[in-house]
Amino acid sequence: MKKLRLYLLIVVVTVVCFAAAAPQNAVFAEGKKVYVGGFPIGISIDVGGLLVESVTGVETEYGVMYADGLCKGDIIKKINGTDVAAVDDIKTYISDDTANIELIRDGETVHVEIKPIVEEFSRKPRLGVKVKDKIYGIGTVSFIRENGSFAALGHEIYDAETATHIPFTSGKIHGCKILGVKKGARGEAGALLGSLIADSDYGDVSCNNKFGIAGTYSGNISDKESMVVADRSEVKPGSAKIRTTVDDKPEYFDIEIIKASSKRGRHEKALVFRVTDKRLLEKTGGVVRGMSGSPIIQNGKLVGAVTHVFLNDFTKGYGIYADCLN
Repeated sequence: MKKLRLYLLIVVVTVVCFAAAAPQNAVFAEGKKVYVGGFPIGISIDVGGLLVESVTGVETEYGVMYADGLCKGDIIKKINGTDVAAVDDIKTYISDDTANIELIRDGETVHVEIKPIVEEFSRKPRLGVKVKDKIYGIGTVSFIRENGSFAALGHEIYDAETATHIPFTSGKIHGCKILGVKKGARGEAGALLGSLIADSDYGDVSCNNKFGIAGTYSGNISDKESMVVADRSEVKPGSAKIRTTVDDKPEYFDIEIIKASSKRGRHEKALVFRVTDKRLLEKTGGVVRGMSGSPIIQNGKLVGAVTHVFLNDFTKGYGIYADCLN
């Protein structure tokens, strides 16, 4: 199967969920069981248009020329009134004439008129931009409900290369193999190095917001471990574990919960913990990107999931309560 190697976990912005994917807090009644996660997934999110990665210019007989009007981070929605969704649509829908383009810039809909530039070698009209129609990343599943719906990541996906908010349309989850770990350096968190199996299909993403992604898991759950979900009132500072994958399979690693917020409502950083497991510290240095979504377990119950790492201390991380996950 075709594999796509990825090195960074995508990070967080604010996107609205589809109504059908609203948080299902009723599932977290005391004593309710879910299938605990801790295994990696590949994630592909549709841009819902064409995301401008960079403005490259067009090679002409007079040198590189630029078609004014497009900027890095723009999301092209329409060209001459026609919706675009695939990279090749630009070639299909532009001509030598001025192109009327509808795009999203900084969250606002903008209309621009751009005169394409004829490329020297192909003699074809070009806009002089590099675009993509999907963004990719890896993360960790937090849990799967008995009805097959899943929650993962504990924070939102955005395009790290352009730092662009992606209005959510749809997405897929895929198989993923962890190949190794890049340890963190000063001011920059480490990362799990993963190979996304692009043509594998483990389910659909129906929600992407600041509390993670959610959707329907179509993989095998018969071999997954079930676990009771803790009420947040049960969560206390003290010893706990995270379940995550840094080699071939999910493992439990020791942590210490330093802080468990008593605030009601949904908070991405309601839990603060420290990695105490020597094996994990030796392997990763602490919390790394790609580990987001790893379930947190205390007293044999699912407490929540990892969300962020402390950039000034990789042994510490934040977590979200299980009843806040999508």
